[in-house]
Amino acid sequence: MTWLDGIASGLSISRRTLLFGVLLPVVSLFIVAATIVAAPPAEHSTIVLATLVAVAAGLATASVGVYGGVMVPGLLLLGVDVRFAAAVTLFLQPLVVPLAASSHYRMGNFSRGVARPLLIGGVVGGFIGPFFAALLAKDVIARFVAVLIIIVGLIVLATHRLRGLGRSRPADDVPTRRVAGIGLTAGFSSGISGAGWGPLGVTLLILARIDAKQAIGSSLFVRAFMAMAAVVGFLTAQTAFHNVDPNWWIVFPLLAGSIAPMIPGVLLVSRLGRKRATVVITLLSILLALPTLIWAH
Repeated sequence: MTWLDGIASGLSISRRTLLFGVLLPVVSLFIVAATIVAAPPAEHSTIVLATLVAVAAGLATASVGVYGGVMVPGLLLLGVDVRFAAAVTLFLQPLVVPLAASSHYRMGNFSRGVARPLLIGGVVGGFIGPFFAALLAKDVIARFVAVLIIIVGLIVLATHRLRGLGRSRPADDVPTRRVAGIGLTAGFSSGISGAGWGPLGVTLLILARIDAKQAIGSSLFVRAFMAMAAVVGFLTAQTAFHNVDPNWWIVFPLLAGSIAPMIPGVLLVSRLGRKRATVVITLLSILLALPTLIWAH
């Protein structure tokens, strides 16, 4: 097993992490292949493309904390119903995000002072978002998602150079009400569309002078609880599922594709640097959202 130790040492990770990073893609590939075998031929191309979207979303989650901002516009491009795309993205987050959040927690990128008010606001916003989604037409929601992602993406691109400048707040100087408001705003965005928590919440936290690493790690920790609240909101607001055209064949491939690149995502951000990785993923989100904004369905 010495050759494994050599590879792990070269990547600056443990042998266990290396094995885990290899095992996840293999298991994920098996799940996708089994789904393709069981699915009707007409669904094969959608399953493959949806898996690729999920891989990109999982990579973005592990590196810079963005999931729905890649997943939702990608699914909309494949013709997936916008309400189903939002619901399945929120449903998958409690299963996918803890894998990324745990690595940030182990590295100390977590603040209880930030997480507590963010959790309260995020859970409330995530729960009420689906009730508003139930009142809007599908094309309106699709364009709302696209506009939101593009605006937030432009904010990220405009402010990412400022993240390393100035002084972050001391750990004991957290603006509790402001952070709770950020959680409410980002949670509502995710609840209504499935996207926005990562780029919107993290960017606003950083603009509030919360340390960037603490903002990303704390928001990832809270995201799973926000997503669970949003799922409960969707189930409660039953009208959110009226006239929805679900594609159940893509659910397991989306989960498999999302978890496959968890370890590579952490390695990506260590190699590229968080700023460069953020720019790449933000541009990808914008490019995926533009067609939906123009040709919403």
